[in-house]
Amino acid sequence: MQIPLQITFRYTPYSDALSTHLRRRVEELDHLFHGMVSCQVVVDLAGHHHFHGDRYRVSIHVNLPGHELVVNHDPADRRHLETERAAADGAFDEIARQLNDWVKRQRGSRHGEAHGST
Repeated sequence: MQIPLQITFRYTPYSDALSTHLRRRVEELDHLFHGMVSCQVVVDLAGHHHFHGDRYRVSIHVNLPGHELVVNHDPADRRHLETERAAADGAFDEIARQLNDWVKRQRGSRHGEAHGST
């Protein structure tokens, strides 16, 4: 990445373990596409439920050359027991799918350009 990873914990205490996990997940993204410009991750306490505990929102913003990918993994009723780490994994799974799709489109357009010029 050209710009260092930014991790923000909002309304929830900083966690070394979660921060390390997030960095590892960003490294996985960087292996999918080495041209990532930047990545920002926000872990946010989305709310507290008296019976079900804390609910977390994880947002990931990835800047690529000429394109951006954004995921907002919001807590849903079916995920009322989701931990910070599980919320982060859900968001990273989604951004990885988006990045894979983007990389395939880029390769396809370059492949089409190469064949179209002959």
